[in-house]
Amino acid sequence: MYWVTLIIVGLLVGWAVKSWLAQEKTLKGEPWIRFIATIIGAWLGDVILGDWGWMLAGYNVIAGIIGSFVLGWIWTAVGVEETASSTTAR
Repeated sequence: MYWVTLIIVGLLVGWAVKSWLAQEKTLKGEPWIRFIATIIGAWLGDVILGDWGWMLAGYNVIAGIIGSFVLGWIWTAVGVEETASSTTAR
């Protein structure tokens, strides 16, 4: 049940990151890389921030949301694909 909760948190935060942070951006590997990044962030958030807050099946949901959002935000910042118009010399 731990992994199911972790994956659900990662996928929901991945959807939220796309809706709020990356509305007009084209990211590399969309949507799979974003979902992988947010799932890894959900796991890292639980591991690094420990057992406090809302625990569900041994998983810290609040810490998972924080970690997932941070990694999703980082991916949104660095994973932007360059378009032909942005690579043109001036």
